[in-house]
Amino acid sequence: MEIDTLSVILLILIIFFTFLSIRDAPSPDVHPLLLTSQSDCAKVRNPGETAIYRANSSAHGMPLMTSPDKNIKTIFDLFESGKKLGQNCLGFKGSNGYNWESYQQVAERVVKFGSGLIKHTELKPKSLNIFGIFMNSCPEWVVADLAASHYSLITVAIPSVPLRLNDVISQINLTQIGVVVVSKDTLSVIFSAVPSCASLKHVILVDSLISSDQSQKAEALGLTLKTFKEIEEIGAQFKSDFVPAEPEDTATIVFSSGTTSGEPIGIELTQENLVADVAGVLATIPNAPKITDSDRHLSFLPLAHMFERIAVMALLYSGASIAFYSGKLSSVLKEAEEIKPTIFTSAPRFLIRFHETIRQQYGNQFFFERGYASKLKHLRKGKLVTNSIWDMMVFNKIKEKFGGQVRVIVTGAGPISQTTLDFLRITVGCQVIQAYGLTQCSGAVTVNAFFDYQSADRAGCDSHTGGPVPCNEIKLVNYDEKGYTVEDKPNPRGEICVRGPNVMKGYYKRPEQTAQAIDADGWLHTSDIGMILPNGTLKIIDRKLPIKRQKPVEF
Repeated sequence: MEIDTLSVILLILIIFFTFLSIRDAPSPDVHPLLLTSQSDCAKVRNPGETAIYRANSSAHGMPLMTSPDKNIKTIFDLFESGKKLGQNCLGFKGSNGYNWESYQQVAERVVKFGSGLIKHTELKPKSLNIFGIFMNSCPEWVVADLAASHYSLITVAIPSVPLRLNDVISQINLTQIGVVVVSKDTLSVIFSAVPSCASLKHVILVDSLISSDQSQKAEALGLTLKTFKEIEEIGAQFKSDFVPAEPEDTATIVFSSGTTSGEPIGIELTQENLVADVAGVLATIPNAPKITDSDRHLSFLPLAHMFERIAVMALLYSGASIAFYSGKLSSVLKEAEEIKPTIFTSAPRFLIRFHETIRQQYGNQFFFERGYASKLKHLRKGKLVTNSIWDMMVFNKIKEKFGGQVRVIVTGAGPISQTTLDFLRITVGCQVIQAYGLTQCSGAVTVNAFFDYQSADRAGCDSHTGGPVPCNEIKLVNYDEKGYTVEDKPNPRGEICVRGPNVMKGYYKRPEQTAQAIDADGWLHTSDIGMILPNGTLKIIDRKLPIKRQKPVEF
């Protein structure tokens, strides 16, 4: 029997699509039973409270995690570990693309900057001396921060967004900063602040040159103004041996972007706090997608906020490469095409905007809609499909907008819908992890489990933020003012409380507010309202009513 050419072609197509269908069959990425109990619940509870929830890997009866390795106690140790593993460390945008500094080169810069800082200024190791970092994220931000840990100094992370002169003045005066590292953009703010800040004597500019106008203004204000490079050159001539910080030493004081009362609130975090949170975050990553020295990250979030700072510390510990964007939010995706990051951290707003833009561009196309529906069906059954015919026809083009190699997107610092999370998983073809955290807890408190694509509601719209990280435990307590109780049905609701080695030392020079926030049993009362779902994951639902604070402190 003769078979015509058309029949052969049709047979080949049938076999091809059958193969694709079998290959993309919705076998779950993880067994569903592993997602039904995502935290370990204590057997008893107090009246007006839920039971205490922990990560399964730090179940009740076990110690909470404090370190990724028994030899890692401080930020100094984190970086030393990464230095043994990694090649390219920090990248920055140059005139001919991205330039990279190796881990060894960065280590040498840390020694030079730390030594120069001590030689040029009044700062002394182990003396509770504080210096400020007031600029957008860049390699020098990381070098300065690492120098503090290497020489037992304390950094103050002053938010540069939004820029508010009164906030800057209050923060400098509260911490009595004598030295501040700035960029060209923030130098003018410091010049304006100096007449109201008697402690400030030294300014270090990350730009390579100081203009005559800048030099004259600094002299008129009684400031010494040096470039970052000049401080490194001083340090090269007068190198000092490391004086590494101890775990209990304060590592940093982090200010929020402002409070409703105008009162500066500095959150004091120790070396132990930060290392514990890094360990907790890393422990949530399964073996297959673990961060390694082959990973690349494009950093565009402010390092003054702990969400990005903890991410960068985790990457440095793993020997990964970190590139910094050029400073223009509109250029992030263009630079991602060049860097080709494998790890991408973002605030929800950026991802929501990406979702809207791609929907406008592709949403009405036939193949996009058919492919999206097909991949969403698989996702609902626990399977993230990344190599289907739809990826080849449509979604790989969208993935290329992030550089084409992203395997994990992490988002936090605000709410994001399940719809947007699913959209990113389908179009970018990677794991998308949502975290809930606070600066008071050094960053992350709960994190979505990898391969968990379940929503917090039957409609598939609401998202949850996963179970506790292994370095802390959580519980809910009644919040009667808004009618949230732990007896609510179908799920308990109340104020989220956190306890663990990642919880802050306290509010800097604010003992009364520290006592209000952290109770006698060590529980931090977050003011966030949550709901614990049947599988032990947390959903954020509200915020406590603001407390009327006293008049701002005068300095």
